[in-house]
Amino acid sequence: MDVESTPKLAAKDHAQINTQFEKASIDDDGTSHASTMYIDPVAQRKLLFKLDMYLSPVMTLIFLTAYLDRANIGNAASAGLITDLGLVGNQFGNAVTLFYVLYVAFELPCSLVLKKFHPRRMIPALMFCWACVIIGNGFVKNAGQLYACRLLLGAFESGMFPCLCLYLSTFYTPGEQAVRISYLFVASALSGAFGGLFAFALLKMDGIAGLAGWRWLFIIEGCASVVVSIVIYFVLPNNFEEARFLTEDDKALMRLRAEAHARYNGKPQFDWAEVKKALTDPKLYISCWSQFMGDTCSFGLSTFMPIIIKGFGFDTVTTQLLTIPIYLWASGAYILVSWMSDRYNSRAAFMLPGVIVTAIGYAVQLAVPQANRAPLYFSVFLIAPGIYIMVGLNCTWLLNSHAGYYKRATAIGVNQTLGNCAGLIIGQIFKDSVGGKYVTGLSVSLGAVLLAGVGHSSLWFLLRHQNAKREKLTPEEREDAILNGKGGDFHPDYRPGSASAQGSSTFDEEPERGPALSKPAP
Repeated sequence: MDVESTPKLAAKDHAQINTQFEKASIDDDGTSHASTMYIDPVAQRKLLFKLDMYLSPVMTLIFLTAYLDRANIGNAASAGLITDLGLVGNQFGNAVTLFYVLYVAFELPCSLVLKKFHPRRMIPALMFCWACVIIGNGFVKNAGQLYACRLLLGAFESGMFPCLCLYLSTFYTPGEQAVRISYLFVASALSGAFGGLFAFALLKMDGIAGLAGWRWLFIIEGCASVVVSIVIYFVLPNNFEEARFLTEDDKALMRLRAEAHARYNGKPQFDWAEVKKALTDPKLYISCWSQFMGDTCSFGLSTFMPIIIKGFGFDTVTTQLLTIPIYLWASGAYILVSWMSDRYNSRAAFMLPGVIVTAIGYAVQLAVPQANRAPLYFSVFLIAPGIYIMVGLNCTWLLNSHAGYYKRATAIGVNQTLGNCAGLIIGQIFKDSVGGKYVTGLSVSLGAVLLAGVGHSSLWFLLRHQNAKREKLTPEEREDAILNGKGGDFHPDYRPGSASAQGSSTFDEEPERGPALSKPAP
């Protein structure tokens, strides 16, 4: 049996996932029983289409904005920022590193307070604040001011990814999450493509109003982000109950989807016990290990790709244009793999090949002389999609492996906090080049890819062991586990790591019960 599949909820195609559920409950006398709920797959398919058509563009726009504003320092550096600010030694690398100091510090707190402050308020507020910082970045005069802007930018962007992952988990079931979360990573990839395109256009403004082109890059992108933050405030619903694009029947179906997995969802109110469960779960730290290694490669790629490609011997404008096809290819490949991951109800089977392909790409980078442009440029096409697959599916796998809103919130917050600590070393390992080749940075990245593979394999074996033990439980042992309070992802019917074992929830403390859409399964 596939370690990542759940026999009880397995389905042959994505459209039929979760069409039939067993709802367990326990009477006051301690007797457990189960009833079956049925969801029309056609109605569910229409609902998912509606969710995708509304939420996916909004989520992609938010994350695209975040990554454009975060990574544009790489484009600015290749366009004269380092020279104009008089940066010496590793001051530019220090500026890159400082972004992650407050970024990692605030990820977990942001995850835990999202429900209290409401997504519709908190997410646009963070966007508006970092947009103002980006505008200020266009007027810095020295290294100290650049450092201050990078610190503030990290603080305001810190909660974006974990909060968006949590937000999506309240609309989609685990078997639907990989491809939806992939849109966030695709947004980061597209930011690289559009970042290069925007940089190509905005650098043409060099000299206008006495400002360098790289300054206009920050100012224009910052102003655009201010506008986006205002738009997001008016279009982002707090939860499905407040979603104006859903009909009452749609909302009733959403309630039923949530109810089907209610036994795994835990308490709707904040509980420190849920935080403790996450912090003492070994699954979390294996995921964090893999995330740190994957992020080491991801941050190096997103920040230093323009500089690395320029080292092949291209001019600034050509460098910006050459980044575009790489990111477009990575986006398409990652969406396809994420869809297949949901389709076949598996994560590790797609992550480990990504490790191998990425490692080959880094090996080519290290082995081929800088004068050989073609193989060096081709190797980046091997590196980019593999990184997104490793990092993105690892986050989805984490969400599928932890049940209960606040346990999941803690897990994704800690995972991102420890994983993004990789940003603290990126500016240090890519600081020196030998003949245009960043040997240290590329070597560390190659090692990180291989170590990420060790983490993915370890988690696969751990989940296989846990699921095998639960499969062997007798009916009496299962009853005892439920009576003894085994809930969330410790429930005997839960399969950690499965793409179909965990349900969605809502940001409402007491979600309203809608009209019944269930009927006995045939």
